[in-house]
Amino acid sequence: MAAPGFNAAIKPKGKRSRTQGTGELPRLGLHPEIPGACTTPQCGAEADALDETGLQAGWVRVGVYGSTDPDRAWCSGLCATYGVALAELRVERPAVSADA
Repeated sequence: MAAPGFNAAIKPKGKRSRTQGTGELPRLGLHPEIPGACTTPQCGAEADALDETGLQAGWVRVGVYGSTDPDRAWCSGLCATYGVALAELRVERPAVSADA
């Protein structure tokens, strides 16, 4: 018999009472904040129009090559990831001619 796969259910090793748990993996109690609802001032502002000397450590400047969206400053990696995804949606694609 082959070993169980990565997604196989964990089987308890013997009888357990309700106080000992069920043998399942723990569930995370934290839910990440939605980046679109970030309340940090200046998060997502255009980087060229922003005085970066007043920003705290940990801020990220992000830009996507070919995007119509300008470089922006983000307060965290989570917000920066959200910004990169939006900028990638705004990349100018070269026009495809019917002659090719």
